[in-house]
Order: sequence, then structure tokens, then C-alpha cells
Amino acid sequence: MNILDLIFPKDLYCISCGRPLPLQGPGGFALCGSCTDGIDWITGRSCAKCGKPLSDENPMDFCRDCALAAPHVFGRGFACALYTGRVAEIIRGMKYRGKAWHADTLSKMMADRYFSMADAETGELPYYDGIAAVPMTAGKKDVRGYDQAALMAAGLSLRIGIPWLKGALSRIRETGVMSSLSEDERRQNLTGAFAVGYDMIEAVKGKSILLVDDIYTTGSTIDTCAEALFSAGAERVDFFVFAAGADTRRTKDRPAVVESPGQLRAKGST
Repeated sequence: MNILDLIFPKDLYCISCGRPLPLQGPGGFALCGSCTDGIDWITGRSCAKCGKPLSDENPMDFCRDCALAAPHVFGRGFACALYTGRVAEIIRGMKYRGKAWHADTLSKMMADRYFSMADAETGELPYYDGIAAVPMTAGKKDVRGYDQAALMAAGLSLRIGIPWLKGALSRIRETGVMSSLSEDERRQNLTGAFAVGYDMIEAVKGKSILLVDDIYTTGSTIDTCAEALFSAGAERVDFFVFAAGADTRRTKDRPAVVESPGQLRAKGST
């Protein structure tokens, strides 16, 4: 344990509502029971491609985005919760209100989700050679003071034992705000935005990479990152996010934060 953890112990307050938490063991999450129950955890049917929760009205194995969009570049995706309500507030706090410590809690829950994916008969887990993070621009990082996806990737790596390929991807040009853009506009906005540094090519070449970010919506950012990794010789690129959008076709005018259908509420934390 780090000496700072003894002086300034973590997980004293719920990261969603701010209520004090009872003393937790090492496997606990910084969420109170009420907020845990108020999150739409992805525990039921999910898209076989991107991992979004499938709505009750969708009889397919794929969400509407994956079924109707051009084929994705990435292999497949995993997510813990629906991006709505409490989850959206937690992520906004991490990204826009300086609450960098939220990344540690989210990486804990992602690790728990990863271990739940073990094969029921063999106990085998999905295999990856390394973890990479979707990078933000240097300018945004200077303003924010940290890169939340990098913090999540580092925390996940520590907990599941897969090496973190720090700095594997770089965002080599600024991109505009994308929350109001259509899928095609997002892809155009991201063209050529990411690259693998020369010093990281050997770490990526021929490897299976797990790409980490906070949110998945249309897949444009993940696809563009995957293209950069494949260009550097990666053999396989999957992704893992904490939150994913709902099973609905996004349009230019639809807001970035979706409403929860409420059909996948879990009893526990993953």
C-alpha cells in the first residue's frame, strides 16, 4: 500500500452522490448501495460486436448501429454500464470537473467485469498482449491536467495483469467537438488524428491490443484508433469502455446523452 493511501485513504465517499461510505475491503467500489442499484449495468443481452446493451425490441445479435453502419475496424467491444443518469454524471465529473480519482473506481469495476468474462468451463479469460488508451490532445491534457483514459488504462492494467502500453497511441492533430455530429461527420473529423509512435511499433506489431476509453457511442473514435494500430502491424484490436450508449441509431440531432430504457438494471456492481 502507498503511504499516501494511509494518510489520505481512498473510497471514503460515494463518487455519485457524495455520501460517506462504510469501511470497505480492497475489492470494494466507491459507490453506495443506492447509487449502485441506480446504474443500468450491462448484464443481459449485448451486441456481439460493440457490447452495447440490446433493447427488448431488438431481436438481433447486433445493436442497430452495428447492423446498419459500415463494418467496424475493431474486433469487438466490452462495456460495463449504460451511459445515462448516474454514470453520465460520474464520467462528466471525471472529464470536466477535475475529479481524476473517478478513473480509479471505474478501472476497478472494469477489472471486475473482465474477470467475469472467464469461460465457465475452462476459466480462460480473453487474451491480450497489451492495453492502450485512446489519447486526448496535448492541449486538452494541459488544460485538464490529466488524461482520463490513460488513468483508466493504467488502473485496469495493474488489476488484470496485462501490460499497459503507455503512449502507444498519440493524437497528432486537434479535432473539433463531436457530440452533435453524425457518424459520417465524426469519421471525417477524426481522419488522420491518431498514430502509433515509431518507438512503440515493436510493442504493437503482431500483438493483440485492448483499447481503453471512458465512453463508446458510434465507434468512430475507436475505429480510427484501431486503424492506426493496424497500420503499425497490430494483429487484433478490441476495446473496453466503462460506459456505452443505448441500442439506437444516432443521428446528427440526437443528444449525446441518451435516456435509459431501464431494462438491464443489475442487482450487483457488475
